[in-house]
Amino acid sequence: MKISHREQWLISIASASLFVALTWYIVDLKLPDYRAHKIEIDRIEHQLVRDQRRISMQQDWIAQLEILQQELRIFKADDKSIAPQLMQAIKVISDRHQLDITRNQPYAEKPTGNLYEMDINCTWQGNLAAITGFLVDLQQQGVRYDVRTLNILPNGKKKGQLKGTMLIQCAYIKGEL
Repeated sequence: MKISHREQWLISIASASLFVALTWYIVDLKLPDYRAHKIEIDRIEHQLVRDQRRISMQQDWIAQLEILQQELRIFKADDKSIAPQLMQAIKVISDRHQLDITRNQPYAEKPTGNLYEMDINCTWQGNLAAITGFLVDLQQQGVRYDVRTLNILPNGKKKGQLKGTMLIQCAYIKGEL
């Protein structure tokens, strides 16, 4: 049996068509997986870029942290209670601005490595200039003190006087002096 030239072309075209159809079918089956993986690859690439930026910024963060740590007060590591010293420092600042702190209540210190934080709840009385001056002075202390909550009420007994409470977060370091 002899295959004519025309039949050879028809067999070639049919084989090529079958090959293209089979390839299309396989690619069509894999296309959703490819798209899903492509989305995941793009997400991971973006995450990688963000992480590389964060890593490159780490030196800046370390430098800023060292500057902030220099502003913190350092206490001896074997000091048992820092609360009286912190309350005394707050009292000195309040006296400077004629703000009367009537009660202090320290909470337990929270350690993070050699960095410690202690919240002190203060009840106070004074005029607007006194509380404003006190808050400005605390702000100028840098990261040592942070007023977390501040409640202000008019003092009904005295005209022009205010009263209230505030929660001051004190940050300090325990270590070698």
